[in-house]
Amino acid sequence: MKISWTKRLLSNLVDSDPCPAAPMPALADIVEQARREWLAAQHYYNSVSDSDLVDHAVYLMQAAEKKYIYLLKKARSEGITNNKYC
Repeated sequence: MKISWTKRLLSNLVDSDPCPAAPMPALADIVEQARREWLAAQHYYNSVSDSDLVDHAVYLMQAAEKKYIYLLKKARSEGITNNKYC
């Protein structure tokens, strides 16, 4: 009996192993990345002059700051500290 190509394709998709997940970076690395994003947002804010872009820059800066503070608190609660930033 001949199997149609659609059944074969579906069978391969269902039976195949999923792609291996990439390992999660360490929380300290995530905090550092958030710090860099916050600094980049501050530099962006300092470089724009158009009022619409200033609003956008403020939004990005506030969002990045909140993310960084959240991650700092999370890291501290897990006992992860780095005297340079905490």
